[in-house]
Amino acid sequence: MSSSDSVIPGRPAHSAFASSILLATTNAQGEVLFANAQFLQFAGLSRSQLSAQWPTLVHPDDQARVAADWAQALARQLPYQMEFRLRRHDGLYRWVRSTGHPQFSDEQQLQQWVVSVVDVEALRESSALDPEHDFSFLVELIPQLVWTTDPAGFHTYFNQRWTDFTGYTLADSVGPDMWNNLLHPDDQELARRVWGHSLATGEFYEIEYRFKSREGDYRWFLGQALPVRNEAGELVKWFGTCTDIHDQKMQELALRKREADFTTLANAIPQLAWMADETGSIFWYNQQWFRYTGTTLEEMAGWGWQKVHHPDYVAAVREKFGQAIAAGEIWEDTFPLRRHDGDYRWFLSRALPVRDEAGHIVRWCGTNTDITEQKQLQEQLERAYSDLEAKVMFRTLDLEREVQELRQRLGEG
Repeated sequence: MSSSDSVIPGRPAHSAFASSILLATTNAQGEVLFANAQFLQFAGLSRSQLSAQWPTLVHPDDQARVAADWAQALARQLPYQMEFRLRRHDGLYRWVRSTGHPQFSDEQQLQQWVVSVVDVEALRESSALDPEHDFSFLVELIPQLVWTTDPAGFHTYFNQRWTDFTGYTLADSVGPDMWNNLLHPDDQELARRVWGHSLATGEFYEIEYRFKSREGDYRWFLGQALPVRNEAGELVKWFGTCTDIHDQKMQELALRKREADFTTLANAIPQLAWMADETGSIFWYNQQWFRYTGTTLEEMAGWGWQKVHHPDYVAAVREKFGQAIAAGEIWEDTFPLRRHDGDYRWFLSRALPVRDEAGHIVRWCGTNTDITEQKQLQEQLERAYSDLEAKVMFRTLDLEREVQELRQRLGEG
């Protein structure tokens, strides 16, 4: 059986419904770079006109919602789906469903968005589609790999995207466990266990795993499946999807590595270190802080750090830190902190605001550096200087007294 065997029998490869699928790509900022002929025909605009005018094609009652959702998608860099009314070339508004998928470079930088817009009214108006055709059409349209199984987990269906990605024909794919061979060896046992639990309990199935493509490389997918039950509540089949999350997963893994590297570095430095949110509420400390204070994160989270401050200084420290938070300025102060054994040591403390691209403060990073020895040395030097001044003063008085006595003797002589 060839890969073309997965096409629905009796349905042409390019159905009449293709005309209701509008495709476009945008750059990372959301500016339209390409639109297919169907999109341009629907809007009655050229590509440059569509790039400049597409927000005005949205129904006035939907524009604020669509603009907010689109801005959120651009900021989060995650797939989205929304429904709204879009003006056609003849002035009529049509309900459409827009789906967007971000595309990333090898360096995990957002390069573009692939956007599909489906005229859902065209689908609803067509009398040619019965429920079975509706299902077949939709599973071939959506970007996920789609599959179904019987109640025992025997695979009975895969859509064309499955065949295109895996290179497996339907004959290769159907069965109880054939698909597991496509999983990364490190993911196979977990996938069997999670899927087996769902089959035994009828509970929703969800897992992240790596699937091998027909080229031999692995990509991360989110696997999900819902149990389908009849009117009597009996499980009659499973409907599942595999959603490509590779780009997001790579970003997540890279972020985890950076966080692990940061934590390793933060725990290696001799200073006590911490991070606070934009309001100054501390949510993270390094291990040096806990070793020194003998506390836990539960005790210290938020503004709990005041518990280890000397009572004679804590009010002034809190006030000065609050002023820096309100002004968004670098904070610096010197004060004693209680050690786990009850002794107090002096620390020089600093905190810098971290800002996002818009200039808004998103967190504060701070350190406490033990300066007890330096402070003691400074006090010793100050005492020595004071002693020296006193000695000089007393010696000066002695000299003045001796001069006075000498003058008196000379005057008497």
